[in-house]
Amino acid sequence: RAVRVRSPVFADGSGVIEYREAGAPERPAVLLMHGIGSSSAGYRAQLAGLQSRWRVIAWNAPGFGGSTPLADPQPECSRYVDAAVAMLEVLGIRQLAGLVGSSWGSVVAAAFAHSAGIPLKALVLSAPNTARGYDRPAEEREAARQEALRVGLASFTQDRERIADKLLSPEVAASARAHTLRLRDAVTPAGWQQAMNMLFTVHTPKLLPGIAAELTVIVGRDDTLAPEESHAAVLRAVRSDMTYHRLEGVGHMPKLEAPVAF
Repeated sequence: RAVRVRSPVFADGSGVIEYREAGAPERPAVLLMHGIGSSSAGYRAQLAGLQSRWRVIAWNAPGFGGSTPLADPQPECSRYVDAAVAMLEVLGIRQLAGLVGSSWGSVVAAAFAHSAGIPLKALVLSAPNTARGYDRPAEEREAARQEALRVGLASFTQDRERIADKLLSPEVAASARAHTLRLRDAVTPAGWQQAMNMLFTVHTPKLLPGIAAELTVIVGRDDTLAPEESHAAVLRAVRSDMTYHRLEGVGHMPKLEAPVAF
């Protein structure tokens, strides 16, 4: 599905946001946010499995699939938050029972929980990312941003099997691997570049102490893209009250690799 929303984050003051939805509209709402190399289709199992209890909505972030890109080529994280708020407003959703963010989406979800002003009961960060906006000299951070863009944009010509090797545990089911390969169909170079630029404007550990929602982190033991010690463990250190799940035999895509446990 798709809705047109009005927001200054888009070039002409309005844009289209695609989303997938399951579950009766009168049920408590749960919003799902995908990673930088994925789309709402990555939450296929959750849309199926959670719809009996919740209204489950998975968006295509601005610049992904048919969703309108943001106006700013180097957007701050707040621009994605504003777009999500605008979408929820059109859908008539004024509070969330849950917000789930995967990888890059975990950064957007944390920023949303921190500053969106929409009542939120539970925040779940899966394969979380600390982002790259931490304090260091501007020249060093700019060099890191340019290198990340160079490497990432080159991946658009890379064999998808090699990308899946980085994302998934070797133990993953063949069906989950095949679905992961298809997720890049919704990723555009322009949308990806905006999303990567955003990571250099925010540092997730600084957001977590100011979030009132119940916090859960889900991490795969075999995640080499966002290793636990560099990301999830860092977040855990600033929010000792979080619920923390470590899944064995799982890589960077817990929602697909272990949907029942997730």
